[in-house]
Amino acid sequence: MAEDTCSLKSNEQRVLKLLIENKDYSFRELAKITGLNEVSVRRLHNKLKQENVFYTLNVPNFPALGYKIMMLQLMWISSHHLIETRNIVKQVMDEWWNCLDCYETYDSRIVVRSIWKNAEDFKKAHAEFYKKHGTDWLDKEHIDMIPLDESSRFLRINELKL
Repeated sequence: MAEDTCSLKSNEQRVLKLLIENKDYSFRELAKITGLNEVSVRRLHNKLKQENVFYTLNVPNFPALGYKIMMLQLMWISSHHLIETRNIVKQVMDEWWNCLDCYETYDSRIVVRSIWKNAEDFKKAHAEFYKKHGTDWLDKEHIDMIPLDESSRFLRINELKL
């Protein structure tokens, strides 16, 4: 039986750690830092990428695009509607283009992160969604509003232990 995970060798771990720290390192810079030659670094980089050990991700700077808040919603699904959870997740993702992610948990909840230019836009979209889909599936909801500023970062990896 094939394993779904792969073990990384020491040089692969070093290159991956540096790529996570700074995706803009050139092969020459990576070679200098790791003490490997540039051809080896390029080969390791391409191998890791081909094996889906990492992928490149571009995250927009939402405040620079005019978004001022991120909404974090926790929605508890009523027990007699649990079968509909995946459909509700799909509806949120399809209808809110500004939804960063939406997923179900193992304890009958849906977690939604979305960005908005202001609270009024969220309130309007929130009300329209419930008007369209009803709330009989909803047991309770908790909403947090998180202000965004120019220094906000959505993805922060401080340390990777391989």
